[in-house]
Parts: sequence; structure tokens; C-alpha cells
Amino acid sequence: MSLLEDKALRVNLITMVILVITAIYDFLFRGGEKLFRIGLMAVTLWIVYFVYKKTFLRKARISFYLIYAFIIGAMYLGNVFDFYIIIPMYDKILHLLSGLIIGLIGYILFLHVSNGSVENSFKRYMPMLFSIIFSIAGAAVWEIWEFSTDQLFGFASQNNSLHDTMWDIICGTLMGIVANIPIYLYYIKGKKIKFIQNINKQINETK
Repeated sequence: MSLLEDKALRVNLITMVILVITAIYDFLFRGGEKLFRIGLMAVTLWIVYFVYKKTFLRKARISFYLIYAFIIGAMYLGNVFDFYIIIPMYDKILHLLSGLIIGLIGYILFLHVSNGSVENSFKRYMPMLFSIIFSIAGAAVWEIWEFSTDQLFGFASQNNSLHDTMWDIICGTLMGIVANIPIYLYYIKGKKIKFIQNINKQINETK
């Protein structure tokens, strides 16, 4: 696939240019206080890109853009431009968004392991059950990641608070359940949900 055809790569390269400009700005006007976080974000985005290209996520393009948007919100706006401090409850807003994203990824993973043949191979509630359990696990894994970076780099993502950590997990879990509403309507109620149909079509086209 050429550069012109690889939209995910183009998005990544454009973002790298923005990060370089941001780094120059930070160095000149803020003494370079955010340079480490900018560099960490660049590394994270490349990891996300290669994970997307090499795993089941490539079967549904929306997964890349949702994860990408979350990283922009969390690392660029949240950490580099201090939205966590400026906007009350910004952290909880992101954790609610992460629940939706993880729930969707759980559904895509289920389609991947079932080869897209849900109706003939499983109970109709299985995609929802798998996605919800995946959301709960994903919310917990994210907190492990935040704890690890806090300990290694001296960050304060969790505010050294069990209360904060548990609310983050609850937010991710609740929105993981909400993410399954269209899946429920599609499989249990037989509604034609275009969003779900498009994902199913992409999965089947890339078997």
C-alpha cells in the first residue's frame, strides 16, 4: 500500500509535524517543560499505528481513529496543554469516552475470533457479553498503565488516590455497557444499525 492509500499513516505523519511545531513552541516559550510528554506521545502514536496495521484492528478502520482521538485528548490536550487542570472533570470525560472505545474494540475482537459468523455460531447475546467483559478488563488495564507510568516517571495520573482509580474504572465500565446498546438493538431486536453493519462488512471483507 502506498503512502497516498494509507490514510492512517498520513494522519500519523501530519500529527508528527504538529508535535514538532508544538515542541519548538514549548522549548521557546515554556522552557521545554513538556518536551518529554510530547516525545512520549509521538512514541505512543507510532506504537498505536503499528499495532493497528499488524493486528485485528486493521479490519475496522474506525478503531484506529477512535484510539487516535483518545490519545490526542489525553496526551496532547490533557497533558501538553493542561486540560486536566483547566477543565473540571476532564479526566472523567476521557474515561467515559474510553469505555465507548474499548467496548467497540471488544466487539471487533469478538468478530475477529468468530470469523464474523456470529449469527450461526454463537448465542445472540455473546457479542455483548464479550464486549462488556472486555470493557471492564480494559478499564482495569488502563489503570495499571497509569499506575506504572506514575511510578516510573513521577507523573500523577491517578492523583495517588484509590477513589480516583475506582471512579475511572466505573466510568469505563458504564460506557462499555452503553457502547453495546446498538449491538443489542442489532442482534437481539433485529434493528438495522448501519454503524454495526459497516463494521461487520469491513470484518468480512478482510478475512
